[in-house]
Amino acid sequence: MSNSIIISRLKKQPSSLYNTCVRYVARNLKRYKHEYLGMLPPMIKNAIIVNVTRVQRGFHNDELLEMLTNRALTRINLSSSTITNRTLISLAEKCPKLNSLTLSKGEYRFTLVGLEAVARNLLQLQQISVKNCPFVNDALIELLAQNCPRLDLMDFEACPNVTDRSAESIKRLKLTKLNLSRTNISDVFLKAIAEEQCGRTLEDLNVGHCKVTGSGLVRLPWDTIKYIGFEGCDIEDLEFIEMSKNLKYIQWTISN
Repeated sequence: MSNSIIISRLKKQPSSLYNTCVRYVARNLKRYKHEYLGMLPPMIKNAIIVNVTRVQRGFHNDELLEMLTNRALTRINLSSSTITNRTLISLAEKCPKLNSLTLSKGEYRFTLVGLEAVARNLLQLQQISVKNCPFVNDALIELLAQNCPRLDLMDFEACPNVTDRSAESIKRLKLTKLNLSRTNISDVFLKAIAEEQCGRTLEDLNVGHCKVTGSGLVRLPWDTIKYIGFEGCDIEDLEFIEMSKNLKYIQWTISN
């Protein structure tokens, strides 16, 4: 039998025993929490975390997640989980290499205390997403900017306490993706970041449904931005409308 036939048949085989075991443990975490979870190597713990968050409807028990968090964990998406201060503090204290944290659409049961723990301890953070959260404010963004200089993506959509004052902190970051749609920023914010570090690296910006106009948008460095979302903004500036025709990806609505 040729090697190509053997490889073809192997590809059609059921999931490996390893993946089957990971799925089984992920479905039955409570059964193993007192005896085995803490003893598992980081690679298996992380595989279980991925399975629970993607397939098993997330974590809704702080103790179970705490037993799985470890120093090797680099990414976690808790958008299907119940998130408490204990959740965030556990990640902050036990996962120093975490570089991607997604909380958006999770069941928020945390306060500013938990978010500040994240900002103070997760120094390798590159991506953070927390949507529709009143605890995300200008002070928290300043703390993140001070402690997490490698941040590349910030997604704080619909966080009402993010205002123009955040520009002072954000402008120093080398962000490529920034979503501040439905926040309380305005043209003041855009003009503040336009000629700073952030303005020079941004590729993907969403400021939809903010107090933003064409006079603010036209100040941005259009040679680097590949996508911009400003649906629901008051855009009547003719110079901006003409310039925006060069964008490949754009979302906007001209108000009447």
